[in-house]
Amino acid sequence: MQEYIDKLIKQTVEIINKNKAHGDFFNLLMLSGVGSSEVFTHTPILKELLDPNGTHGQKDLFLKSFISYFKLDFEIDNFFSIKREFRCAQGQIDLLLENKNKAIIIENKIYAGDQSKQLNRYYDYCIEKKKAPSIIYLTLQGNKPSQSSLGKIINKDDKYFLITNNEINSIDLQCLSYKEDITKWLENHILYLVKETPNIESAIRQYLNLLKILTGELITVNKELKKMLVDITPVELEAIRKLSTQFNSSAYRGELLFKLFEYVESKFLETGNFEKSSEFKSIHYTANNCKKWFKQISNSNPAAERDVIGCVLKSKKRPDINFIFVAATDYFHYGIALSEESFTKLEDILKLNPTWGEPKYWKKIPNGWVSKAIGDLRGFSGDAFKLLSIKDNKDLNDFINDCLSELDLLIHL
Repeated sequence: MQEYIDKLIKQTVEIINKNKAHGDFFNLLMLSGVGSSEVFTHTPILKELLDPNGTHGQKDLFLKSFISYFKLDFEIDNFFSIKREFRCAQGQIDLLLENKNKAIIIENKIYAGDQSKQLNRYYDYCIEKKKAPSIIYLTLQGNKPSQSSLGKIINKDDKYFLITNNEINSIDLQCLSYKEDITKWLENHILYLVKETPNIESAIRQYLNLLKILTGELITVNKELKKMLVDITPVELEAIRKLSTQFNSSAYRGELLFKLFEYVESKFLETGNFEKSSEFKSIHYTANNCKKWFKQISNSNPAAERDVIGCVLKSKKRPDINFIFVAATDYFHYGIALSEESFTKLEDILKLNPTWGEPKYWKKIPNGWVSKAIGDLRGFSGDAFKLLSIKDNKDLNDFINDCLSELDLLIHL
């Protein structure tokens, strides 16, 4: 049996390496480090495409296509406006499209978690402005918003309602995915519209390639793997079953997580500039709580109720600053937790690291923390998946070196 397992692993690695040689995984946005950033990549690209005054020079061609493709009841009138990261009393809206009487709100979620009553607040914004709202909840895989984000909005069989003054009001809220909806819109409509403009076509294809990397949909790899896994003997099929069972087990995934935390911690300690923090013992990783973390993953156990586990390293030069690398909600998070006596403010750290955010309050981190999310650990995919192997892992070593460089700047605040 072991020889068949070894053979399958070897063949799979060969297919992946061959496709890397074809250039499928080469992507300028990924190389620049913003491939999974909502703030610096996906929201700006969508805004640019949908903006009639965008640098694409196609006026409202893409906007009309978007409205038509997603069956939005929205007129492009003389009052039309589009705003990115629009700040209002109800929060910061990723993408806001408005005409005289209606508003389209696009909430963009790549790896960031939901905020409390977020969609409810955005609905309230539209009502306050006397505009009929259409809300698009856009994620990589087409996930539904959490009840925490919905607030008083009710999800009944994927239809959304709000009860006010004993009246049931239907909410125009649809969940779209980059994997299916945005990808198909770009491939089937936008590429056709720009076939005579090679610069725009090239940019769209590069963005499509990024989306397929993020959603694991590189067709060349999947086709070859499927062919290999179908044309097999009964013994090879049993080997695949055993591999699949092990791969999907919380015990196996927990072991990988434990080894990763152990490795990251050792690399920080090797510099001589950090030591284990005694303030956050309840967070510290163990073999058992790493396995338990993956067991907690289920729809009946929402992200907010999962444990926060990982490693916390205190700076010897600035003992009030702690580097934190944890599994929390659906993702890895790396960032800074401050000691109680710290004179540094979290806002100052965010100014230096604009791609970081302030996660929800956790009892185990009483003084707050700022971090950047790396997804998708829950789905065992995306950038988080790339870090889970510690042997000859350039991505992991680069990540650690980047963290050390960022921390060096923060320590000199």
